[in-house]
Amino acid sequence: MNIYHQLEKSHSKENSLKIITFIGKDANKFSELMNCFFMETQDYRVPQRAAHVVSLIFDKNPELVQPYVPQLIKSLYNPELKNSLKRNILRNLQFSEIPQDEMGKLYDRVFQLVTSPNEDIAIRAFAITILYQITGFYPELKPELKSTIEFILEEPGCSPGVRSRGRKVLNELQIELKNLP
Repeated sequence: MNIYHQLEKSHSKENSLKIITFIGKDANKFSELMNCFFMETQDYRVPQRAAHVVSLIFDKNPELVQPYVPQLIKSLYNPELKNSLKRNILRNLQFSEIPQDEMGKLYDRVFQLVTSPNEDIAIRAFAITILYQITGFYPELKPELKSTIEFILEEPGCSPGVRSRGRKVLNELQIELKNLP
């Protein structure tokens, strides 16, 4: 199977499952899918469809995605990155092991995303989770994240999805900040 041509055919559950079955746990076949994901093209459909399949594979075999984490982080800086790709990247990153040397860069970029009221709801919600996870390694960032979430929750148009994720993380941060020496 040529994964690119299969992704071109359609965006359906059936097609996604065919690709997932074809890839299985094969890192070389998964690499072909990731090439489609990172492809720079005028037609965003193939990368978008690839992103969906990557997320489904991540749910079953996250170890296949792990080698691509630095490249996923780097792609978040692409100003032309479509929201669907950004959303899928952040969805996967919130459950990925972030290399220590990538955390600072990721924190800065994701902080920009979470503080932008123009970003999609899921992007902002996933961003809150990623920022919180990074504060586990850098506790000195917890007060800043707490203030930022409080500010976001005060936005007049704050969506229920962002509000829910924000409150959950805010509660955790408040407990953790009380317990800091």
